[in-house]
Amino acid sequence: MARFSLKIKLALVVFLLIVIVSTGVAGLGLMFFIKEFKASMASRQYSVVTAMAADLDDRIASAQRELVAVAMSIPPSLATDPERLQHFLDSRLDLHQVFSDGTGFYSPKGILLASAPGQTLFIGKDFSSREYFIRTVGSAKPFISEPLISARGRLLVVFTAPVLGTDGNVIGVLGGRVELAEENFLSRLGRLRVGDGGNFFLFNEQRRMIVHPNRDRLPLPLPPPGKDDLLDRVIGGYEGSGEMVGPSGVDGIYSFKRLQTTRWILAAERPLTEAYEPIYRARALVLYSLSALLPVALAFVWVFVGRLTTPLLAFAARVRSMGEGTSFEPMPPPSRDEFGELVQAFNTMMQELTSQRRRLEHEKSFAVQLLQHSALPCFVIDAEHRVIIWNKAMEELTGVAAESQVGRAEAWRAFYPEKRRVLADVVVDGALHEMADLYQCYADSELIPEGLRAESWFRLKGKQRYLCFDAAPIRDSEGNVVAAIETLQDVTVKAKTEERLTNMVAAIGESEERFRRLVELSLDGIAILVGRRFVFINPAGSELLGCQSPDQLVGREMVEFIERESAELFLEQVLYAEQGDSSAPWIEERLLRNDSTSIEVELGVGPFVYRGERALQVIFRDITERKLAKARLETLAHYDSLTSLPNRVLFFDRLRHALSEAKRYHHPMALMYLDLDCFKEINDRFGHAAGDAVLLEAGQRLKDCVRACDMVARMGGDEFTIILTKMAEPQDATVVAERILDAFARPFLVEGAEAGVGVSIGVCIYPSCSEDPDSIVRCADSAMYRAKQEGKNVYRISQQEPGACCGGSGA
Repeated sequence: MARFSLKIKLALVVFLLIVIVSTGVAGLGLMFFIKEFKASMASRQYSVVTAMAADLDDRIASAQRELVAVAMSIPPSLATDPERLQHFLDSRLDLHQVFSDGTGFYSPKGILLASAPGQTLFIGKDFSSREYFIRTVGSAKPFISEPLISARGRLLVVFTAPVLGTDGNVIGVLGGRVELAEENFLSRLGRLRVGDGGNFFLFNEQRRMIVHPNRDRLPLPLPPPGKDDLLDRVIGGYEGSGEMVGPSGVDGIYSFKRLQTTRWILAAERPLTEAYEPIYRARALVLYSLSALLPVALAFVWVFVGRLTTPLLAFAARVRSMGEGTSFEPMPPPSRDEFGELVQAFNTMMQELTSQRRRLEHEKSFAVQLLQHSALPCFVIDAEHRVIIWNKAMEELTGVAAESQVGRAEAWRAFYPEKRRVLADVVVDGALHEMADLYQCYADSELIPEGLRAESWFRLKGKQRYLCFDAAPIRDSEGNVVAAIETLQDVTVKAKTEERLTNMVAAIGESEERFRRLVELSLDGIAILVGRRFVFINPAGSELLGCQSPDQLVGREMVEFIERESAELFLEQVLYAEQGDSSAPWIEERLLRNDSTSIEVELGVGPFVYRGERALQVIFRDITERKLAKARLETLAHYDSLTSLPNRVLFFDRLRHALSEAKRYHHPMALMYLDLDCFKEINDRFGHAAGDAVLLEAGQRLKDCVRACDMVARMGGDEFTIILTKMAEPQDATVVAERILDAFARPFLVEGAEAGVGVSIGVCIYPSCSEDPDSIVRCADSAMYRAKQEGKNVYRISQQEPGACCGGSGA
């Protein structure tokens, strides 16, 4: 395609704009002139036709009035005397001037009795069948006939007027004939001109010509309906002007007006070449003017655009001279107009591009170094299949140096003895149809979009290697493939392992029957589900589910045997195994046996293949005894064996939890540290068994003094603690302390004898004391010892600032 300069393009655009505007303005003006001129021409011609129609109406009406006047002047006595009638008609020279073909008198029966001037040939003939006679006698009114052919073969029009007797009846008809081919007031219409080449003609609604300049056209009818739309509209009643091909074959402007006296149609025709001559002259003038002015405009535009583009050409030359260097010297703006702004914008853009070029070169260098030092062997080829990167890992894997590969389209030499495509070549060319011929094992890459993957055995550095390689396209910003990267993985060990596994699977297949026997002898329940229904279960599993035979379970859904509380967990295990390739975690659940009893089991679900069909393997074992043992161990670990109250371990756990809740919800809590008074004397006097009974009773009395949400714990020996949580007021602790003192005021029954046992209480209230559990216990213990020192069987409250532990006032 030819390359045009900006100057030429701008000049062409401006010149085309001038041409379009000037041509459009001239064209629109010419079109308006043509439209208005045609409307004016049609209006003037229609005015002429209208005036001529009015004049012709006057002439016809005058001829008809004259005939009527003569008819009225005929005395009734003449109606039966042919000789006198002939003499009368011969004497009426005025009628002879109007009716060029003569006049005649008809009897009431249509017999021609007299005719003038001197036409005796038709006297005595019967004209009763003629329309003009029938219409005149029937209506007793004057009548003007349509054009008709006379007995002599001439075209004429007949004017008639009735002759009335004294009684008003028609006693005769007076008729005047106008031959259209002779000189008369109608035929003279054909000699009138419209302009230089136009004329008038007259026709009726039956499309018969009445008057025409060319008398040879008189016998010929006008075109039939459908031939000319304008003529059809005129016959239908239209009056006005329009363009058409007339009866003379002239393409012109025609105007039509209907006569009021006869309903005939008067037409004026004028050739278009004559009527529209001013239009043709105006059109030629416009064309000549445009032809003369447009070259001048082109020269002006060329000079003007040249002055505009001169600074731009200088700017382009300066840009070309800048070269390809990374440095850039800003150009001084030549002016303050738009071109100056362009230079400033260019300077800004070039500075930014220079900065970006440095960054891109740095990033390119970083990317190349990243690939070069990657532990994954890889190489990159461009769109022409030339190697542009061959990293060090590739050199190590293949034993081929990068110097022998970079810049050459010979990546195949590292893998094959003869030339053929590598996977990167297939990606660059998009030749996916060749994959089946090149590789036995291939697929789409799972990790790289648009990538391909293949694998095969190769001999590299004298050893057999099983390589797995991926290749993917590298596209530019427009989506075109500009390069391809191929990465390789040495999976020789994996391939050999898979081969060994294949052999192992074959061996396992041989021992399937032994495995089935092992399953049947297992103490754990083992079931296989297909569609979540039992297709196999071993005897131990059917026994755990309360069935006598595995056949009772085949076909039933396992979810029927899962308690409602465990059903959701079981379904989560099933979905996990169905959607993945690994077993779901083992979970403790409750099974519902066939006899409606429940059993605690540990259950695991994993994927399985049963007779070539995807299935689930469910293994479950009875853990009822284990759960009971665990519960006993937990009881021993957290509860006192004598009183069944929480021990020190559970106490400190509950204390930390109570402190956390108190901090979160900002309500007071209290810790009571209690020690029994005189308990050692009971042990010494009654023995340890009696002492244990006192401890049991003391623990029960303490529990009766607190709420269900509070906790009583035995710390060891005769020491107890109470955690009061969610107190409404700090003073609530004193209420509980006094309640405990009242409870211990009652004597204890020891081996049938009453013994008094008191209790010393130390109270620490949060948040007035420390927030640390150990500090709170020490404060409460300190307050308890102060109670013992101050008389026993009382309570004392520790008063301290947070973070310190000191004594306080007692009750």
